[in-house]
Amino acid sequence: MEAKLDLEWNDDHVLPEVINPEVAFLFRRMSEVTYEKIHPKPGERILDIGCGKATDGVELTRKGATVVGLEPSNVMVASSLEYIAENDANMMVVHGIGEHLPFKPGTFDKVCCKGSLDHFMDPSVSIGQMSTAVKPDGEVIIAIANFESLGFKLGKTICWLKGALGFGKVEGKMVWDTPDDHTCRFHYSNLKQMASAHLDIEQTTGVSLLFGVPWWGSFLTWCPDSISNAILSSLDSIARYAPSISDVIVLRGKPKKGTTTA
Repeated sequence: MEAKLDLEWNDDHVLPEVINPEVAFLFRRMSEVTYEKIHPKPGERILDIGCGKATDGVELTRKGATVVGLEPSNVMVASSLEYIAENDANMMVVHGIGEHLPFKPGTFDKVCCKGSLDHFMDPSVSIGQMSTAVKPDGEVIIAIANFESLGFKLGKTICWLKGALGFGKVEGKMVWDTPDDHTCRFHYSNLKQMASAHLDIEQTTGVSLLFGVPWWGSFLTWCPDSISNAILSSLDSIARYAPSISDVIVLRGKPKKGTTTA
């Protein structure tokens, strides 16, 4: 079935009702590493594609950047404008899609897309648009969930073994199953292949490790906070240099020569 653009999409379902330490850590570190790679500077113009409720864009403005958010969902545009007003941020939001950016080539110093590329109708075209939207020496930063992570692979294996040994088959969707509102199942190889068609990739960084392993969140919840944080931080240090097995991949690159105009 052909995917359709959902103009009323919202992110209320993204976070589970119960936030265990691994989930809280994953979302926090994903934001921290993405901001680190964007490295916003005073006076820079940054485009945040798929900006959602504008929480990331507003954070970038606190470093002195001027941020433009792009968002297709009417619901999320309304939420983002409210959040921007509440924080008196130097940010505006444009209603549009990543496949057809309504900006002149070379408009921005940096373009970021955090956690939303796998919702786009044509992610490859969107990356091409990102490479055109930045200046020739600008940067594109993409952060996305890795659906071939070590945690997801272990989770699938454990659930298969559980069923094979007669302990009951797991019913319903699991975290490693592709969500219904995703158009692409990203992993390290296809993200690099897609991005390299439009960008000279400078760096790929992994974030977090073992998210999705059954009982892992429960174990961390049982541990004292200091212990669970130490475990998660240690795994994150490993993931940083092993993006192919990490829970989230953050990619940074520059536009290939000839893809932007001054």
